[in-house]
Formats: sequence, structure tokens, C-alpha cells
Amino acid sequence: MGYKSLEECVIDLERNGHLIRVKEEVDPYLVMASIHMRVYDAQGPALFFENIKGSKFPAVSNLFGTLERSKFMFRDTLEHVKKLVDVKMNPSIVLKKPFQYANSSFVALGALPWKKKMGAPIGYGQTKISELPQIVNWPMDGGAFVTMPQVYT
Repeated sequence: MGYKSLEECVIDLERNGHLIRVKEEVDPYLVMASIHMRVYDAQGPALFFENIKGSKFPAVSNLFGTLERSKFMFRDTLEHVKKLVDVKMNPSIVLKKPFQYANSSFVALGALPWKKKMGAPIGYGQTKISELPQIVNWPMDGGAFVTMPQVYT
């Protein structure tokens, strides 16, 4: 099955107790990163920051903060990906067990770039990176890092 969007993933994580929403306004200068790192260190849930000071966009962090949560998010495709790695390492395995690897090829086809959906995401081409939450991790940091929560986890 997999997720059709990040929003669908966030809803599923919340429904299954892997994500909490932070509704209060949070400052992206030092505060968001501090919250994120403390939750990550405690092996806590993913975080959905709904109200970020100075940004019209929410942010989600700590998605891949635990191996358990990562396995949960990829539960529908993880076995297929493992099989694809097996085939990459030893292509002759498909000849030995063709039925065991047949469904995995459809997962691979679905990941190809030519199978993109028609239409663009909402707001496509209407925003700038500067409008995203500008997360600053440490005092005297080199700048804001819009990808910090993903890179850290």
C-alpha cells in the first residue's frame, strides 16, 4: 500500500501513537531544534509542529527517530525492498524462485520517475525556501537549516 503523501503518513503515525502534535507557537530559532533533539534522545515520537513563529507552514520532525517507527512506516513495502536488494546482489535468485520475487518487481516499477501523478502539489511554484520554517540549531550557527530534523534523525 504505502503512503500517497506525507500528510497520509502523519495521520497514520498519529492514529497509531507514533506522533504528537505541538499546537503551541514554537520559535524556530533554537527552540524547535532543542525540543526535537530532546525527544530524539529519549527515543520519543515524531513531532508535528503546527504553529511555527514566522512561518505559514507546519513542520514534522523525528519521523525516522527510531528503528521501530521506520519499520512501521514502511511495513507495506519493506519486505519487497529487501527482496529487490537480494535480486540486485544475486540476480540468478529470480530464476530459482520466480514466484517469490514476482510481486516485488511491481514495487520497483511504482518507484520509477515516469510514474508520476498528474498535477502539481498545492502551492507548487508559489512559495520560496525562505518561507519555510528557518530552523536554527545552535547559538552562533552558520544559518538556518530547513532540513535539520530529517538530517538529525
